[in-house]
Amino acid sequence: MSLPPEQRVTSCVPLGVLLSLVLFSGCSAFDSGNDTSQNSDRLTAPFEPNVNLLADVNRDGVVDAEDEAGEDAWTADRGAIFLANIDDDQELCAFSMSSSILSDDALAACNDARDSEVNGDEDLLDLARLRVERWADAPGYAVGSISVTGPASDKVRLFKQIEGEFVSFRIANVLPLSAKNLREGVNIAIEANDIARDPAEWDGYADVVLSIYHVDRPQERFQDTVRLRVAPVVMFHHLTPVRNVYVSRLDIEDSSRFRGDLGRALAESGEPTAFSEFAVEDLWAQDYFEPAYMSMPRLEGGGAQHVIQVNYRSANVNWGATKAPLREAGRIVYWLRGRNQAAVQQYQTGMSSESQTLNSLGNTEVIPPYEKDGVKYPLGRLLRGRGPDSEPDFQPDPSFTKMLEAQAVQPPVYLDTSWLAVAHVDETLSFLPADTPRGWIALVADPAQARRMLQNAQAQGHGEAKLFTGMRWPYDRPAEATVSELLNHAGVMDANARAALEIDEQLLILREATGLTDDEIVRVPFLFQNAPNGATALQPGTVNLLSVSRSLVIAPDPHGLVIDGKDIFKVQLEEALAPHGIRVHWTDTWDLYHLGGGEVHCATNSAREVPSTKWWESGR
Repeated sequence: MSLPPEQRVTSCVPLGVLLSLVLFSGCSAFDSGNDTSQNSDRLTAPFEPNVNLLADVNRDGVVDAEDEAGEDAWTADRGAIFLANIDDDQELCAFSMSSSILSDDALAACNDARDSEVNGDEDLLDLARLRVERWADAPGYAVGSISVTGPASDKVRLFKQIEGEFVSFRIANVLPLSAKNLREGVNIAIEANDIARDPAEWDGYADVVLSIYHVDRPQERFQDTVRLRVAPVVMFHHLTPVRNVYVSRLDIEDSSRFRGDLGRALAESGEPTAFSEFAVEDLWAQDYFEPAYMSMPRLEGGGAQHVIQVNYRSANVNWGATKAPLREAGRIVYWLRGRNQAAVQQYQTGMSSESQTLNSLGNTEVIPPYEKDGVKYPLGRLLRGRGPDSEPDFQPDPSFTKMLEAQAVQPPVYLDTSWLAVAHVDETLSFLPADTPRGWIALVADPAQARRMLQNAQAQGHGEAKLFTGMRWPYDRPAEATVSELLNHAGVMDANARAALEIDEQLLILREATGLTDDEIVRVPFLFQNAPNGATALQPGTVNLLSVSRSLVIAPDPHGLVIDGKDIFKVQLEEALAPHGIRVHWTDTWDLYHLGGGEVHCATNSAREVPSTKWWESGR
């Protein structure tokens, strides 16, 4: 926009910075454009520049005059967006699973934003655009700059298009503009070198300032400001189908059998789903990383999103390690890093060893989109487990928590999971798409219903019928138990009574947060047992399943009570999900996963189809 002389301002960019750009940037930065004005003329001539910086404020992927209004603010309806350019489009970053070759911090340091270059045409698509509009009559003594100051100054890099190429200058957050640039107009590109992690340090907003000034009076500036926001990282919810399922590949028969069955189920699902296996010794693919994404409007319009998948590395810290303190299998996020694939790690040391289980990413799930009391959550909300406030040493990594909360678009709900041995939210809750007004249902573990089912079976004369037929506990102990033995086992019944109370408390919080009704809750019966550090599933926890699509889940075989040739626990879940059009594929997890405290969800991970709802439509 054009500013009258009385609106001239003093720039926040230090004069020394601008002078250094003059010295180091050469002719391409400051060019008189063959202007021949005498010094006396330029001192007395009017200086009324056209100061107009544009960005994609209306989020249509095109920078044009329609982006003028509200450009210096960022609201739910308007505001430009840019990306943290932390993928590796040309796959130049080194990788090793060995910490003796690359430390954790060395792995994290490499990405496309690490240098001052545009790393190929694919990388250019990751940069948001701005435009300095023409000042056709700019005299030769008019010069200018594009700058970002404040907390964002060390989080961004600016590029100027010169002869068709976008180039950066010595100071990443400042670009010089010559009189020739001002007369012709200039295309600008911007990237962030990181996501927002701590609002106290950087809230993700960047004010990009166009300053134009008389070369003899550099302290007097005419300015236009555009505010941009770095895209938040959004985690996937279960209302969109899987597009890639991940699992650890161990060189043992149980792993081969599980992966084979999982692969067949996915192939038969009808979904275009990739199946990726990681050669790591860590069983728990759900825990050591978490796929997510960030996006901005795709350049050149069309309403589509340009997406970079972001894989979070878990903040599980190994005590005593310095060069590689993090969970080794989490390095896989850097193996995945590539074109439109980014990796993020965030952690702090000094947390209690007991609390490390809370940092596994099976303890961070997503409540699907909903609206309650007029407040909309179109991307859903994070769901995380933690200890009560009375247990300050049993909390998730606060720096990782702060980073998740800084994304802002999926404000978290917290549940007390301290009573569980593994302490993850996915042990008691899951969410599935359904043709209901809400669009989804909640699956909730119900040990009380499991007890009632066994009592009913006992009353019908099946007290001596067995569960876990043919299964074994560690140290080759037979797992088989009769209905009556389980019902008469005081320890098991006490564990389930407490589990029922704790789950009721979790459900109360979930109801208060979402407004869930009884009709929107599917009870999933299985028994719990006491373990040294808390409760764990005695029967395979069938709530711990993989949602593949609107019509298919993959769940652990409960190895339950068989009556008339049918496992009553399988029948219960199948009948509960059938009205919602959901079929269950059963798979055996007993030896490989159940004995270790997890099931199908713990064993797998998934990247999903990016929702059609754009994060900037969330109102946050």
